[in-house]
Amino acid sequence: MDVLYFVVLVGVLIFVHELGHFAWAKFFGVRVLRFSLGFGPRLIGFRRGETEYVLAAIPLGGYVRMFGESSADAVGPEEEERSFQGQPLWKKLIIVVAGPAMNLVFPIVLYFVVFLGDAELPPPVVGTVFPNTPAYGKLVPGDRILRVDGADVGTFYDVNRIVERSPGRQLAFSVDRGGETLTIPITPDLTRVAREPPELALYEDVGRIGIWKYQPSAVIGIASPSGPAAAARLRTFDVVVSAAGQPIDTWRTLERTLDANRGTSCPVTFLRPVRVDHALGGLVEMDVYEPRVTTLTPDPGTASGAERAGLESADLYVSDVTVGSPEHYMGLLRGDRLLTLDGRRTVNFRTFLEDLNAGRGDEHELAWRRGDEQMGARFRLQHERRVTDQGVPIDRYVVGMQHWVPMRTEPPTENESLLTYAVIRAFEKTWELTEVTVYTVIRLLQGRLSVDAIGGPLTIFEVAGEAAREGPSDYLSIMAFVSINLGLINLMPIPMLDGGHLIFFFFEGVSRRRLSPRVRQYASLAGLLVLIVLMVIAFKNDIERQWPELGDRFGSER
Repeated sequence: MDVLYFVVLVGVLIFVHELGHFAWAKFFGVRVLRFSLGFGPRLIGFRRGETEYVLAAIPLGGYVRMFGESSADAVGPEEEERSFQGQPLWKKLIIVVAGPAMNLVFPIVLYFVVFLGDAELPPPVVGTVFPNTPAYGKLVPGDRILRVDGADVGTFYDVNRIVERSPGRQLAFSVDRGGETLTIPITPDLTRVAREPPELALYEDVGRIGIWKYQPSAVIGIASPSGPAAAARLRTFDVVVSAAGQPIDTWRTLERTLDANRGTSCPVTFLRPVRVDHALGGLVEMDVYEPRVTTLTPDPGTASGAERAGLESADLYVSDVTVGSPEHYMGLLRGDRLLTLDGRRTVNFRTFLEDLNAGRGDEHELAWRRGDEQMGARFRLQHERRVTDQGVPIDRYVVGMQHWVPMRTEPPTENESLLTYAVIRAFEKTWELTEVTVYTVIRLLQGRLSVDAIGGPLTIFEVAGEAAREGPSDYLSIMAFVSINLGLINLMPIPMLDGGHLIFFFFEGVSRRRLSPRVRQYASLAGLLVLIVLMVIAFKNDIERQWPELGDRFGSER
């Protein structure tokens, strides 16, 4: 099936590309001799009018053969106006550019279809408010945002979109809080965000107010080994599902339930993760959840219910430490509670990761708590540099610790402006990938990205198969990405490509005369050599990714 997925992907993109050349040539009255999908021996074909339509044996390309395009064509005076070379320069430019342009426009159609699948989206309900952000102390988890700056919002995407394009400008947030409508002014911070992949050093400035649509599940951490929760035999990473007869689905729900308790005993039902050794013959690590019941008696007082019970969210508790990582060697263990990073108190795991990654290779000082004992050490993140099997270069610093708090959102709401949403997202995604592709080429030319990042047909073959197995949306997304690459590559100023023809036209426009056939032949030969070198590099990279032992052997022979 992977062969079929590959042939369909490549065939569709070649057809779209050649259709651009063909349609505009026909529109301008140029005589088209052949429309071919593929190269090499003809498999099937037919003739309609003056054009022969052919499907050839090698599906890695195609072409539109126009009358008068080659210097070998004998063009009589009466046929001049129907030949390609007989067209005005501006018409020839449009015909040549039309192919790559179709590859750059086609992803908008593909992504439009993909985003039509977002018939339901997360509602505009605040799940988390991050400390030390513009929204902190103004919005609270559970607030439903109704309007932002006078514009109605129906989904969390609508909120994000308005905030991102309004850094430094005060916005009026109308929110529903427990049945009461409030108007709250918030000014988004200007935030510089790194685009993926980080190796491109590509950034954009957006607005942020510090809210998240996700809220943590009721996964608990034992704040004190001598508190009521520990006495009730609860453990860190237990998942509370009911308390005081009330169902519990999020940490916020558990907090509200415990806040109402003033020192009386209440039953608690929870799930305890228990590791299964050698699950599925050792293929996976697996936890099963055992249901249990206990009685929790929070201390009386005026503090929050969770604090009086000796509980907190497990967000800052380490759930796993990568063996062999710097964090492992400095003694960090599962169940440790993170306290400070470089002397600053950690408030949640997400901002903790942002602070770590901002320092990249810097040395950090970490403090954590194990039971009642406070511990600390200095460390640097592990540096990882490699190229993935799909040809994506990786140059990053890896955090060797994880936390475990499943996130939840409110039930999705209907996307009432689905068509508008799909159009906007299609244009945004196409522009984003076009920009990333352009910067990838620039970084390659600058030497900041290795040529090992160049992928060839084998990489496309593998990625197309994987995407198709994931589902239609993934397959269409990969097709859109390859289409953008195909369009931009064809615009490169290399003879034999469309961009090379544009260079020829530029010189013709400046000199007011056609380039001699000999100059075109030499330029085309040089372009062919460049393409051969690029193809050799791409195939070499593909082979080394698919069969690393061959790559190692070739590397040792060199």
